[in-house]
Amino acid sequence: MSEALCGEVMGGDRAKALDAVRQLLGLSNCTITETYDHYLASARKIFGMDVAIIASVKDGTFTPLRMLSSRPLPIQAGRALALETTFSVEAIRTGHAISCPHVAHDPVLRLHPIYTDTKLESYMGAPIRIGEEIIGTFSLLDPAPRDYPFAPESMALLELLAETLGRAIERDRLEAERREADKERTAAIAFFQTAFANAPIGITLVDLDGKFLRANPAACRLFGYSEEELQARDFQSLTYPDDLSLDLEHLAKMKAGLISEYEMDKRYVRPDGTIVWAQLNVALVRNEDGSPRCFISQIHDITAERTMIQELDHKRTQLEEANQKLTQLASLDPLTGTLNRRALRQRLDQEMARANAEGTPLAFIMVDVDDFKPYNDRYGHLAGDVALKEVAQCMRAASRADDAVCRFGGEEFLLLLPQTPQAEARKVAERVRESIATSTALPERVTVSAGVHVYTPSEKGLPIDRLIAQADAALYEAKRNGKNRVEMM
Repeated sequence: MSEALCGEVMGGDRAKALDAVRQLLGLSNCTITETYDHYLASARKIFGMDVAIIASVKDGTFTPLRMLSSRPLPIQAGRALALETTFSVEAIRTGHAISCPHVAHDPVLRLHPIYTDTKLESYMGAPIRIGEEIIGTFSLLDPAPRDYPFAPESMALLELLAETLGRAIERDRLEAERREADKERTAAIAFFQTAFANAPIGITLVDLDGKFLRANPAACRLFGYSEEELQARDFQSLTYPDDLSLDLEHLAKMKAGLISEYEMDKRYVRPDGTIVWAQLNVALVRNEDGSPRCFISQIHDITAERTMIQELDHKRTQLEEANQKLTQLASLDPLTGTLNRRALRQRLDQEMARANAEGTPLAFIMVDVDDFKPYNDRYGHLAGDVALKEVAQCMRAASRADDAVCRFGGEEFLLLLPQTPQAEARKVAERVRESIATSTALPERVTVSAGVHVYTPSEKGLPIDRLIAQADAALYEAKRNGKNRVEMM
């Protein structure tokens, strides 16, 4: 956060402003309503505005979800308004944060009914997005006008808060979708079990050539013929062509005495051309002398089951996709997209166990951005965030497929290299350093220093934190020896 921004928000108390933002970014285990309340309360303090509103926007309507104000307002949470009557319509039209220090002097905003009803003189608002879609707005208003326009840094901070709020809403929606998919899957399975437990079973008697001798009402309903019509036919004429050869093969084995019964899933063709799936169980009925007499068949209609399995597979795919996205969101640093500390700890445990089991080296590379604070002071907090994203991108591009990149804290990153000896680890570290130093994506050249420590099974028993500390010590040497360099420990 820049000094100009810190001077404007919260009376110049930079620490409190930063702490409020950090607390919002670190919210976890909160309901979405609790998250809304945290954002509203913090935004009022940060920007010194009396009224804070989080609203959904859809199909031309503006619906306040949560509000915080010290004074009564003519709008209520949950009560939809026409979007055109609110200030938020301007933020939606522009697609970015807007502000007005004195609404009475603004030729557009002063015409909105919301101003006529409330006389709220200062306003700032930003769209809330999920992906590319605008799903709501984050608005702050106050009855007192401002003497000066809102600073660009303030607007950037508001957009950042709206962006992180959008991510929180997305996570909440994904979790709701996962629960609903699981609920539907459970209900579908319960329905399947109940339906088939009570379904009638078709029974037929068929002579040795396949001609129907008898058929019960359930079988008649399944095949779409009356019993008399079936007795004029054989099962071969009703069987779906692709399933006939296997059925006849089983019957031949049964007549030869090789098997006593068989079961198969097969298809039948009804008179109207529709196909029905059935689970077929067939046994051979013998005469008293042991010679084959006829076949008795139990035919269970599983068409609904087959359809339901396809639907369940679709639901399972949706559930797996939602779980995968939730897992990804929970394991990544929201700014850089690298692993967060919790995910790194899990990966470290796995790689340490593998290194000890296989007797292979495991390299730690601690990377720190050189002179990051002066860069941040020159270009501002948001530009510093862009620089950290570029550093993370360069590290991913310069590392290998099995390597793990983690944001360790602030401008410090940790690169974990499985099965990597010292020489190769140094090559990777140098490649990372050079990739960042030669990047042209930032307003000025940014460099990093790196410290390398390679763990071998001879160090077995040392705490992981001790191994990281070794890499950190090497990083300190790189800083002390002039920066933009790699040192080994």
